[in-house]
Amino acid sequence: MGEKVLTQSIKFEKEQIETSLMKLQPGAKYLANRIIYYPYYFFVYNIKAKRLFLPMDEKVGCAVDAISGNGSLVDYKPKLEVAEILDEQRMQQYQTLEECLPISESFIFQSLSLKMRMISFSHVQVEKQQLFYRPYWVVYNKKKDGQNFIVDGVTGQYHPL
Repeated sequence: MGEKVLTQSIKFEKEQIETSLMKLQPGAKYLANRIIYYPYYFFVYNIKAKRLFLPMDEKVGCAVDAISGNGSLVDYKPKLEVAEILDEQRMQQYQTLEECLPISESFIFQSLSLKMRMISFSHVQVEKQQLFYRPYWVVYNKKKDGQNFIVDGVTGQYHPL
């Protein structure tokens, strides 16, 4: 049974992934046989902060992994669309929106103060919060002499399993 959810569109298709892998390792046999959708919460914050010379008044995005609860800054607003995906393709989230909101706030404060060297924050307000899913291809080594991994369907980056 399927459910309509917000997701990022797939930019790297099965054939592209398998062809690219064959070029990298001509003797290998890889199969990108299924796609899974991984849950994230997306938060947009309106930030007003003071730096030594340049004040900051802008929006900052943060994604929190809805399974592990890890946060990351988002360089751009993900382009989301409504799509129907099968239940067996969708990874179940373990974190709720209410649990991830303080994680995202803490991550934003830490990232801005350490990485962007902000001195003080006069205004930090969440403007948007939503659950979305990111597509990943599960890639199997058919010869069983190498590692299986997942390939990000949006960026094409791979991650060992």
